[in-house]
Amino acid sequence: MRKVILSLARWRYRFIVFVSLIFLCINCIDPYTRNIDRFESLLVVDALITDEDGANYVKLTRSSQSQGEYESVGGAVVAVSDDSGNSVTLEEKLEGEYWTDPSTFRGEVGRSYVLSITTPDGDEYVSDPCLMYPATGIDSLYYGYYEAIPEGYSDSYGGVNIYIDTPSESASGYRRWIYDEWWKFKVPYPVSAEYINKALVVPVDVENEVCWSHVSSSNINVHRESAEDGSLLSEPIVFIPSQLSSRFQIQYSIEVRQLSISRDEYDFWSAMKLLNDSGGDIFDKQPFSVSGNVRNVNHPSKNALGYFQVSAVDSEQVYITENDIWKLGLWRYLYDCERLSVPVEEYYSTLANGYTFVSYETFNGALVGLFFVLPACADCTLSGQLEPPDFWEDLK
Repeated sequence: MRKVILSLARWRYRFIVFVSLIFLCINCIDPYTRNIDRFESLLVVDALITDEDGANYVKLTRSSQSQGEYESVGGAVVAVSDDSGNSVTLEEKLEGEYWTDPSTFRGEVGRSYVLSITTPDGDEYVSDPCLMYPATGIDSLYYGYYEAIPEGYSDSYGGVNIYIDTPSESASGYRRWIYDEWWKFKVPYPVSAEYINKALVVPVDVENEVCWSHVSSSNINVHRESAEDGSLLSEPIVFIPSQLSSRFQIQYSIEVRQLSISRDEYDFWSAMKLLNDSGGDIFDKQPFSVSGNVRNVNHPSKNALGYFQVSAVDSEQVYITENDIWKLGLWRYLYDCERLSVPVEEYYSTLANGYTFVSYETFNGALVGLFFVLPACADCTLSGQLEPPDFWEDLK
């Protein structure tokens, strides 16, 4: 009995100490309250001036508290000037998007450029002078089999890695890679019939079956030269799992552009990469400050986010066909599309549930059933365009 009493006493003592520690911990933690009243929307500048034979752009938006949401800034006066006294005013073609005229302006290697912006509310912004360094040429752009765990997945997938080979030495010592992807694809269940009434459905010519889709790079690829590089730099640009994307369903194209950048721009993109890895975005409320090179003349405490980029460019393009994917032994992409078969009487209710009517079935000449799929499985224009880009060449 005495042992039982001692045991209970020790347990009670431990319980009291445990509760006391919890109480102390709770009182030592200050509750966090997100202060959203202090948020101030700032101008975001996305601008690139190159020596390419094409239009250059300046895109203006405002930062937001909500991820993925931003407001375009239209009605601004945007100009670019160089160190020889030349100046050009950009034309606003879409709200918040300002473009140069390629027939009258083209960046030149060795010149410095300054961006100036006057917003509709009267704020004036000026960038630091940016020198255009000469671009280093690309030796080759190629691809190969690779396995990796894609972002957002827990399993490894086989796919294609895009690589670039280029001389390691450059004029500035720093470079960045960006790319544009285009691919030709087709939906599995295009619309091939039109519903007239319960007794009549007629065939129609198939439309919106084959399209071309396009995305620009969102990942940040930058490089600083080091003694360990050797004479040739081999850089992986992007990994694409073959069975998770329609990119290789018919034919795929990627154009990689190599940009010569300054030390300051390299530091900016390195900081942005750190921000992106932490789950942030340049258009959103940032967990820490990323200094750009565009300052607010009227209010120095409200400098713009983003960066005025000036760079010479060298580019290469490569095609990859579905046959190339087969030769690599990779799995092909399969649409996750279920085709529903419903009675004729349920035509309108199935439409109301968000499905698209695509075809029908008959028995002994009588209409007995209708087929429906989700819109993305029937209309390629929901994720692409009907016309190919100007450069496109079908390889088969």
